[in-house]
Amino acid sequence: MNIKIEAKKRVIGKKSDMTNLRANGLIPAVIYGEGKVGINISLEKISFMKAYRTSIGGMAFFEINVEGEEVTTILKEKQVHPTSREFMHIDFIELHKGQEITVHIPITVVGDAAGVAEGGLLEVLHHDIEITCLPKDIPEEIVIDVTELAIGKAIHLIDLNLPENFKTSLPDATTFVAVRAPKAADVEESEDDEEEAVPVAE
Repeated sequence: MNIKIEAKKRVIGKKSDMTNLRANGLIPAVIYGEGKVGINISLEKISFMKAYRTSIGGMAFFEINVEGEEVTTILKEKQVHPTSREFMHIDFIELHKGQEITVHIPITVVGDAAGVAEGGLLEVLHHDIEITCLPKDIPEEIVIDVTELAIGKAIHLIDLNLPENFKTSLPDATTFVAVRAPKAADVEESEDDEEEAVPVAE
C-alpha cells in the first residue's frame, strides 16, 4: 500500500519547541537514510492519522513530500503517549532502489481450520515475520491458509514457501500457527455443561 503525505522541514531546538509543535496539531518526525543525516520534519496530525489508519494490518510505504522533494519510506518506529495514545514522535526509514532492507511483515491467517471443527484450538504464535529483501519485493502481508490444519498439526516457516530472495534469521522449524487438542479441563467442562443441559424426567 502506497500512502502519500505532506511534511515540512523543522529545525531542532529546545524541548519546548516539540511541545509547541504538538500543541499546534503537528507530529515531529525524522526520516533516516543510509549514510546521511536524518531529515527532521513535522506532519499535520489529523491528515497523517487518517492516512495511517488505512495502513493498519498491512505493510505500507509512505511517500513523503518534504517541501517539493518526495522520499519513499516505511514507518520504522513510533512513540505513543501512555494515556492519550496519541503519536508523540515517528521515525521513518528511507528506501533506496537496489538496497536491501529488513522489515517486519504482518501475518494474515485465513480459512477455518479443520481441527477447530473437531474441537481443537487454533493458536497463532507469530503475528509478523522479519525478512530482509529489496524494497520492490516487500509484500504487504504473508498469508497463511489454515483450512487443512488438523488437531496436532502446525505450519512452520519452511511450510510458507517464501521466495528465495527473502532472507530471515528464523529457523525453518519456527511454528507460526498450530491447532492443539483441548485441555482435559476444557473437555470436562464441556461434558459438565452437556450434563446440566439434560432435562430431568418427572
